[in-house]
Amino acid sequence: MENEKELVKDWIEKVVIGLNFCPFAAKPFNTDKIAYLVQVDADISVLLKQFFAVLRELQEEPAEVLETAFIIYPHSFQDFDDYLSFVALLQSFLEKNQFEEEFQLASFHPAYQFEGSQPNDLSNVTNRSPFPLIHIIRSESIQKAGLHYGDTLKIPGINIANLNALGVDGWNSFCEDNQLPYLLKK
Repeated sequence: MENEKELVKDWIEKVVIGLNFCPFAAKPFNTDKIAYLVQVDADISVLLKQFFAVLRELQEEPAEVLETAFIIYPHSFQDFDDYLSFVALLQSFLEKNQFEEEFQLASFHPAYQFEGSQPNDLSNVTNRSPFPLIHIIRSESIQKAGLHYGDTLKIPGINIANLNALGVDGWNSFCEDNQLPYLLKK
């Protein structure tokens, strides 16, 4: 399980922070305020209980101690459609348990594909990761980031424009240089 955590940390450092996909990711990463949980169980009820436990932990710990969390699913949700169904279930769980104003979810998957895009579109790599992941973000943190970095809703468009400028060859060179073979575009 440590290997999965290390691969995710490497991805965050080299891709998310290195390419500035998320301009406010560096601070919690560099100050070790991110929880990483590797979930190997396949039982949905167990996964929901663990998700709830992470939400509670984030509620109990101040952001100065624990800013955000990643739940890593290395053996589950390999099929992207199954993963999207699971993300929808988690979002519904947030809403039914009145967490939706406190937390937001970001989703990442090795085969991530934005709605309306083609599987091989370069834009999809902004949300591609070594494993299926759920990133639980404090809504308050996003609001603070907006004050410091401006309109956070513009970030995905900026990322896609930067990737398109880099091109497939540039992206593949970046992946090879940083030993990220799981992200290479074929």
